[in-house]
Amino acid sequence: MRQQVQVALAVAVSIGVWGLAQAASAPQVVEVQMKEFAFVPATVTLKAGVPVELRLVNRGVVEHEFMVYDLGHLHLAGMDPQKMHRELEARSYFRGVAVQVEGRAKLVERRGKALVMVTLAPSERINLRFTPRRRGTFEMGCHVAGHYEAGMKGSWVVR
Repeated sequence: MRQQVQVALAVAVSIGVWGLAQAASAPQVVEVQMKEFAFVPATVTLKAGVPVELRLVNRGVVEHEFMVYDLGHLHLAGMDPQKMHRELEARSYFRGVAVQVEGRAKLVERRGKALVMVTLAPSERINLRFTPRRRGTFEMGCHVAGHYEAGMKGSWVVR
């Protein structure tokens, strides 16, 4: 009887450990829809160190951009669009993060190995696979002329 209990306990512990390993390796799957003029959801919350499959979908009728960056004390209002783009590229959340891109997009912009921006035409979709490392609250925004000003921005939170 005692041996049966020990075997049952060993099996239960093995199943528990296997379940934890499976949960730890399962990616966080998040879909962000882009439309006029919003990201849905407006807040994306991720766990640092856990792989992510980010599905970007343009549900709008015009093209949209997806950028994630540390806004810090930068004020975008009235900034020259080219200067703003360079500033946001330099502040990209994805700098130093290996990002695998799957699917077609109008534009996937990189600086070196770092992903800085994705532009999707209407009905396009793309998957980004990466593991978030840097914790904090960042901004995601669309900087096609007039979109950000119309409210196309949101929060990117990594805990």
